[in-house]
Amino acid sequence: MISEDAPPPPTEEPLSVPNEVDNQSDPLKPKPSPVLKPSTSDKPKETPSIFGKKKSKEVDEDASPVVEKKETDFTEEELQKVWKAFAEQKKDAGDTERLVLSKSVKKGDNHSVIIMLGSQLEVSFLEKFDTELVQYFRSELANDHIVLRTEIAEIKDEKKLYTSTDIFDYMVKQNPDLKDLKDRLGLDFDY
Repeated sequence: MISEDAPPPPTEEPLSVPNEVDNQSDPLKPKPSPVLKPSTSDKPKETPSIFGKKKSKEVDEDASPVVEKKETDFTEEELQKVWKAFAEQKKDAGDTERLVLSKSVKKGDNHSVIIMLGSQLEVSFLEKFDTELVQYFRSELANDHIVLRTEIAEIKDEKKLYTSTDIFDYMVKQNPDLKDLKDRLGLDFDY
């Protein structure tokens, strides 16, 4: 039984957000999404930082200095002189660096410097200080376009002399009179 003195149960009404444009609009009617206008500013947009605001600096592209690259031509002799000077600076370096610095260099085409190395292992030794070397070449030769290249020299596979017959045949090629001497003395190298 419901007593008449008890307040009536609350009725659930949908919550509505007042529409400032049209107060008489239906609260269930979807609202139009706001239209974003394109920015007319020429400033680049930045992503906000979670670490705090950064002072924005406006860079005037017309006022930025233009850095001209140096492109002085250099000779083979100048290159050799700079290479020796760099090797002299590194005389207290480790054995691996001194090994690479003892190799020869030559001037290539299109502002390249070629270092002649003996193996891939020497290339890995060079990689430890190649950026320093390129910067040194660029500053000393006044050419910002210098590029460092490496070439691995092929090692000719010479025949190894293992037996006494191989050694004697090699010596006969050097001096054919040895064969005549062997025959006169009746020597035999075959065991």
